[in-house]
Amino acid sequence: MTHPHQHHATRAAQNLTTARHQLDAAVTREAAERRAEARITAAASAIQAWRPIPGPTGKGSHGDPASRAAVGTLEPDVRDGRLARLATSTTDTLTWLTRRLHLHAADDPLTTLTHAIPDLQPATAAHLWRWLDEADTRIRDTLQLKPNRELLVGLACPRCSARQLWLHTDGPTYTRTVTCEAGADGCLCIGDDCTCHMDIRAAGVRHIWPASAWPTTPRR
Repeated sequence: MTHPHQHHATRAAQNLTTARHQLDAAVTREAAERRAEARITAAASAIQAWRPIPGPTGKGSHGDPASRAAVGTLEPDVRDGRLARLATSTTDTLTWLTRRLHLHAADDPLTTLTHAIPDLQPATAAHLWRWLDEADTRIRDTLQLKPNRELLVGLACPRCSARQLWLHTDGPTYTRTVTCEAGADGCLCIGDDCTCHMDIRAAGVRHIWPASAWPTTPRR
């Protein structure tokens, strides 16, 4: 059976995967904008430096085709922008996590971490999902992205009876989970005597179930 900490780690990994895809697209747009701005600035500086010589054929004049071609081929160095630095920082953190867990990151470090989750000890998975949630929140706050989730309309939590069950929709269907989001910290398990119906009851953990544990319902 899957421990709730492992479910949370999988949820966090899938959320972060989606957020990083969005961040990568934003970094591409940011780089294009910064490159275009740098070209304009460099071209303006170059034109000022060339200062046209009077006459229709003077070197460097406005009518000189060579001068126009030079401006068009300017390719100044462009430093990473805020989003690119965030992407690099996130990847560095994920790489550090793989090393701390003694995992061989053959490809993207988040992919490596995601594949390792089923084999992690629950306590390790608990630390991991908090790291992943923090990285996901940082990206989503920066890009103003909302979580990808759907309210399970008409269904109540078996523990607290609140109708705040949310299906997390990132990732493949078989990895999706449902959490109870009642209260500031979510609905927490009280351990062996909890009525939450989780396969493994763990005191202090926000209630989480595999999506397959819930019937198909209209969602919004």
